[in-house]
Amino acid sequence: MISASYHNHIAYFSPVIFLTVWAMGLLMAEAFLPLTPRQTAWIALAGLFLTGLLTLGFDTGPWIFWNALCKWDGAAKFFSLLFIVTAMLVIWMGDEVQEPVPHGGGEFVVLPLFTTIGLMLLSMANDFMLLFVALELVTISFYILVAYQRRSPAALEAGIKYLILGGLSSAFLVMGIAYIFGLTGTTRFDAIAFQLQFYLRTGVAFGLLLVLIGIGFKIAMVPFHIWAPDVYEGAPNSITAFLSVGSKAGGLIILMRVVLGVFGGPDGATIWVPVLSVAAILSLILGNLAAIPQRNLKRLLGYSSIGHTGFILVAVIGAVTLLPGQPSPLYITDRITGQIAVSVYLVTYLLATFTAFIVLAVLNRRLPGLEIHHLAGLSQRSPLLAAAFSLSLISLAGVPPLSGFVAKLMVVLVAWNRGLYTLLFFTIFAAVAALYYYLGPIKAMYWSEPLDESPIRVNLPTTIVLSILIALLIGTGFWAQSIASLVNNSNLAQAAIHAAGSLVCKQ
Repeated sequence: MISASYHNHIAYFSPVIFLTVWAMGLLMAEAFLPLTPRQTAWIALAGLFLTGLLTLGFDTGPWIFWNALCKWDGAAKFFSLLFIVTAMLVIWMGDEVQEPVPHGGGEFVVLPLFTTIGLMLLSMANDFMLLFVALELVTISFYILVAYQRRSPAALEAGIKYLILGGLSSAFLVMGIAYIFGLTGTTRFDAIAFQLQFYLRTGVAFGLLLVLIGIGFKIAMVPFHIWAPDVYEGAPNSITAFLSVGSKAGGLIILMRVVLGVFGGPDGATIWVPVLSVAAILSLILGNLAAIPQRNLKRLLGYSSIGHTGFILVAVIGAVTLLPGQPSPLYITDRITGQIAVSVYLVTYLLATFTAFIVLAVLNRRLPGLEIHHLAGLSQRSPLLAAAFSLSLISLAGVPPLSGFVAKLMVVLVAWNRGLYTLLFFTIFAAVAALYYYLGPIKAMYWSEPLDESPIRVNLPTTIVLSILIALLIGTGFWAQSIASLVNNSNLAQAAIHAAGSLVCKQ
């Protein structure tokens, strides 16, 4: 059994401090120096790269520090690195691939740095107060980024919808935190988990449901998904990819911290497992069936993202220590399997999603629109773009031998091993349904005559990045266990309880 230890120093917080100083300095430099958007982008990329190196240098603890507000473990390290890589791809896309922002290009580069800071804080949160502050930093940054193209009616509409629904979800989250704090007297995850070993009050359970509503919005979980298709369609391609991967991963790490680390016991699981089970089933059904009639590629990927949320929720449910109705807890390795499934799924989803949106960003500058029929004959005009987009869709569909197949297979195995047969049925149904709408764009690219036979040229940096992503899409499936090794020691449930128990004994 791994228990978290308390540290007085703040060394594990240094990546966040470094990136914050870098982002503030870059914002001031961009305001007072004649920096071009490209120079600003490369400075931002350098800061993210150095932050990643700094993060890699730390062990996986687990440590609790900064007056128990933060927890550093394998999950925090894994998700921090995931957010850094995501932000690097977003900034590179905004600078190299998609159409440049007409005004305020420097701020468009700097804002993703602050979003990344908030996401890294989310991965380390051990307190509801820090969770809320970090989540608002992420959300406010996304409000601005989604509507940044203020001359675009679609972007403004997407920004307003995201702002209104995001504010509503934050209200639910704050109300849930208030209920939990009012009945436990603390906002710290470990202290709350320690109290819940002995009793679970009705008000605390109600607070948990409100918190799940707030988190459900961030991960586009049905029935809190309504913003996703419109925002995906209206936002710039790089920001849509950032929302699809970064926002979803941020919501998932706090979901796991809350439901596994705080409410992972039998009483808590009785509350949230049925709720997330229903949400997972609805997400799998609605996300995949609603994607079938979509003709716009970004809306199709938006509904697809809702379906992928359902798959990941199945893995989260399979990671709980004791499922309702089971006579005894399963071994820790069973819970780790659920966490591994989540981490592998997010990595493969990142690779496939960014491959798809890089292609869409290139095509957005050459095609009259991003409808499926606009892809007609793309294999003749640009074999690289057609191959990259096809492989990304095939990976999202979960077809072997690409990495998406391994990710979905791990979710299926978690559901099978844990006896979640109802969820297993719907995951298989959703995987089959997804094949239909993912194959539609591929059919248009390879079996339809081109509307325009002029070649679409791709510059060298984009070619290199797409080639690397294609190689990773193929190879990641064979390295799935290595990708997830960072979270092997992040025992989200029992470590928090034992840490709290040791603190109470000391006091």
